Amino acid sequence: MAYGDLVSRVDFDMRRDSPFSYACHACNRCCRNKAIRVSPYEILRLARYLGISTTQFIENHTEAGGTVLRTKENGDCGFLGERGCSVHPDRPLACRIYPLARWVSPDGEESFGHVTPHPKTEGVYGTSGAVQDYLDHQQLAPFFAMSERYGKLYQRMVQMLGKLDPHELDRRPERRAAIDELLAGTKASMWVDIDATIADTNTTNRDQHVSVEKAINIHVERMETWISTLEEKNAAQFQSD
Repeated sequence: MAYGDLVSRVDFDMRRDSPFSYACHACNRCCRNKAIRVSPYEILRLARYLGISTTQFIENHTEAGGTVLRTKENGDCGFLGERGCSVHPDRPLACRIYPLARWVSPDGEESFGHVTPHPKTEGVYGTSGAVQDYLDHQQLAPFFAMSERYGKLYQRMVQMLGKLDPHELDRRPERRAAIDELLAGTKASMWVDIDATIADTNTTNRDQHVSVEKAINIHVERMETWISTLEEKNAAQFQSD
């Protein structure tokens, strides 16, 4: 399945101090016909909210290798119910920050922009506050922190793979497209499933009994160890290159 990229059509011309306000009137039109990308951290929070493991969550609620929330046949988000979002307290970053989008450049420069709204949205836009006020109200700080934490790991992995195979970066679009076509409920990588990582690391710490913070720490530590092991294993090759 091909997923549209809403962010590519956003004009990122706002900063945290830019005038902005938004009042949601729960019309739920933003919860339809969108591909909501989720990170391991977001999957973990959603799974804990539902009282299931991340393994079960990925199997039952995701597609594209565990990176996109599954939708209903009519295009509605799988968690959209009669009373709105059924996982609202732990909704993903993309849902929290809407109708904004965030971009961080390779140099770390942050900017924000407006996502094109549904033509019949009942949300009210204004300038009575600032972008920062909206971010605080939506409790986005921990999501941004996790994006940065995992982003550093991802860049480290990309750099290592690039050293192992100079053509790896050229194949990334092809690999992304292949992941998007995976059967719903399957995993593109073991690393998207935090609880499986925990179970493999320590049999005394099982699934949803481990706190979010502890689960993240174990997951990141495992990823760092894996990357370091590969770097050490291929150190000679890196030096010769």
